[in-house]
Amino acid sequence: MASEETKKDALKVSVVTPRGPVAAEETDAVTAPGELGELEVLPGHVPLLTELHPGVLVLGERERHVFAVSTGFLEVEPDGTVLVLVEQAVAAGEVDLEQAKAQVAELGPKLKEWKGATDAEWKNLKARHDWAQAQVNARARA
Repeated sequence: MASEETKKDALKVSVVTPRGPVAAEETDAVTAPGELGELEVLPGHVPLLTELHPGVLVLGERERHVFAVSTGFLEVEPDGTVLVLVEQAVAAGEVDLEQAKAQVAELGPKLKEWKGATDAEWKNLKARHDWAQAQVNARARA
């Protein structure tokens, strides 16, 4: 009986990129980088579809699994299934911290000094910077 109750109070989470699944597990919570700020999903959450921006995805409160994720979407289904669809995702422990820090250091000043239009080139630069920053932040929260 307790195990049935536990399963009811769990979220079934899948993290998927275009290259395939990154994680699939049952957990007690999901914290994600929503477009308007960090959001938390707990068992019993209402159905939801929201846009994600680059940042830190945390699966679980009791047993935490931390990921860096790029842009994408998070969907909560009525049965407690949470689907995270993102362009890129990497477990915090697999982040090459030195490379990510180097990219932030290289791209940050370029963004600040940008004088051109907010065009595709700027958006690409911003996306690369934000992805590198997400990786640095994920390692810090792991």
